[in-house]
Amino acid sequence: MKTLNFFSMFLIAAMLIASCKKEDEGTPQQITKNYTYSQNIRGSLGVKGELILSELKLADIIGAEPAENFKNAEMQLANCHLEISGLSQIESPEGEAVILDDFTIKAGTRQGVNIGDCSTDPQGPNEFAADDPQSTNEIISIIQNIFTDITSGSKSSTITVSFTPNVDITSSDNVQLKISIGGTYHYVVLE
Repeated sequence: MKTLNFFSMFLIAAMLIASCKKEDEGTPQQITKNYTYSQNIRGSLGVKGELILSELKLADIIGAEPAENFKNAEMQLANCHLEISGLSQIESPEGEAVILDDFTIKAGTRQGVNIGDCSTDPQGPNEFAADDPQSTNEIISIIQNIFTDITSGSKSSTITVSFTPNVDITSSDNVQLKISIGGTYHYVVLE
């Protein structure tokens, strides 16, 4: 009788282990996705302001179920860039260029990175064009930090920007920070 109980317990344990292992493994899947994170930015003439933008979550990019069963990802550098759009639609006094001085981006708790002055008429070496996708090494590094945040830990990234505009920018002006992220995301489908 003891032998029968032992074999019964052993058989039940083996079935539980096998079913758990199969459930954990699932069927591997992948999604290759280009995603653009867009957030309105605003500021007051001559005032250096800091905006904490909406949190970017992995689930926003690939969906809730794949994010829940996410395994790993590779960033696709060719599909990554940053753009500040809508700045050229703002009227500036005396026809001057609209400029966002010292545009700085911070991903998560990392140190902010000053990427220069965003301008509707870039002239100097520290200026970059509004309404034009940017993919300098510095910008790709920022996007890599965001990608690392959304594919590890809490699977989300908080993005903060700061700058000093030379005109008032309101929400209705629809000036947007757009961060495009390309990636291949691996996850499992549990059966």
